[in-house]
Amino acid sequence: MSKHDVRFMPAGRTVTAENGILISNAAKEAGVNIELPCGGKGKCGRCMVTVSDRKGQPSRVLACQTQISTDVDVTIPDKEGAVVASSDHRSLKVKKVTPLVRSDGDNYGLALDIGTTTIAASVLDMNNGLDLYSAAGENRQRLRGEDVLTRMQYAEDGGTEELRELVLGSINDLIDICLDRRCSPDSIRAVYVSGNTTMIHLFLGVDPSPMRTEPYEPVLKEAEITGKESGLAVNPTARVVCMPSVSAYVGGDITSDIVASEMDSADELALLIDVGTNGEVALGNKDMMIVCSSSAGPAFEGGGVTSGMLARIGAIDSFRIDDGKMVFTTILSGRPKGICGSGLIDLVAELFRNGWTDKRGSFTDKAPTETGADGIFLRIVGDIIVTQDDLRTMMLTKAAIYAAAESLAKNVGADIRGISRIYIAGGFGSFIDLENAISIGLFPDVPRENYAYLGNASLGGAKYALISASFRARVAKVFKRMTYLDLSSDPMFFEEYMSAQFLPHTDAARFPSAKKAGRN
Repeated sequence: MSKHDVRFMPAGRTVTAENGILISNAAKEAGVNIELPCGGKGKCGRCMVTVSDRKGQPSRVLACQTQISTDVDVTIPDKEGAVVASSDHRSLKVKKVTPLVRSDGDNYGLALDIGTTTIAASVLDMNNGLDLYSAAGENRQRLRGEDVLTRMQYAEDGGTEELRELVLGSINDLIDICLDRRCSPDSIRAVYVSGNTTMIHLFLGVDPSPMRTEPYEPVLKEAEITGKESGLAVNPTARVVCMPSVSAYVGGDITSDIVASEMDSADELALLIDVGTNGEVALGNKDMMIVCSSSAGPAFEGGGVTSGMLARIGAIDSFRIDDGKMVFTTILSGRPKGICGSGLIDLVAELFRNGWTDKRGSFTDKAPTETGADGIFLRIVGDIIVTQDDLRTMMLTKAAIYAAAESLAKNVGADIRGISRIYIAGGFGSFIDLENAISIGLFPDVPRENYAYLGNASLGGAKYALISASFRARVAKVFKRMTYLDLSSDPMFFEEYMSAQFLPHTDAARFPSAKKAGRN
């Protein structure tokens, strides 16, 4: 069989590939990353590359669908994989420091939140409860699938070990950035891992695909291994403990959120909404705890949206329409490169508020739209656009999250508008404009003082689990008494979901503030 030289740019790496091999597979052989958010099915269009056969004009093709038949140059669009790092040296508030592992010498602990999109890490001094160093970066598993279902399929097709290697590479890079030669990885004697159920399985090298079928149970609900077994750049004898997962779609990140918020110790009923790919919701107090997941999708994390991106330099993070003109800000005032979650929420709110979309999220004649290969779209700036399909995706995403919260409340006979405390968790939750989120029907329309932002409580819970025995005891207790509600078989959820696919909702009475503001 003939072979061809394939040169990948801008990396400058060349590989000799068999005739007929897919560009995406040749890239893997060359050690070059090409995103395959749909798992290589040719559905998402996000693996578009420019190919030149060194004779003719360059052409744009899908890497996961295009075979190599001659010597070619393949140019991959720049997708920044920036890592954010910080040095905190902040003391965590606990009554008594009781580390997971004790040592007289350097005794560091590593807290991890393995998200579908982003991984966050913190290094703590377990002897005195100091939060020393933090870093966050992209979960490289996104190269093989943008959501948990796609990655489950990839794992089932034989990709479990590859997905494990991708996440371990991502984490070990963060460890290196955190330590920055200030101390040896051997000084990390304990690791506490939080994350959704699929991410924890893949971190452990366990195929999560059986969770897709009934009874939708995790292969492992709890796990502890050694540093050597984990593959992490830590002490080989380190204790590596995973936050327990109650179900296939409600994982250790929600267990961590619940305990970090302290809603498990409160008298009054509280609601917790984790705004992420899985859209998990919890409702409870010291006497009961019920949880669910709505599979919201990655739209608010930049996935499945034409110009969507993670919250990085150049991402449009806020948006408004002023006198018919589109005004926006970007992270760190960088050159506009795309739109992140907070910007997308603002966008939907402003388009509706100004009459550029109707209640269904469809563009109106008032919007300065264009028509092209992507259908009807609105040009924000340069190549950054929002299509009609993008708006539909965002409508479905916000509907799934809101409907999950309403269904959970109704299943226990509670009125969501009577709940005195609503916690918003998730990596970008703190950056969401609350008024805009309510105006599009993402969050319930209740007094604003009822809301509290937790930030990344999944990571926060992992930190406290490293240094507090009482926190670890509460984790074990909450895990045992959580009840999982399967929304896929809940007719109440289906009804709520259909009703929530409008702006802000088909029932205007649920969003009185939107009506008062003349938006309904």
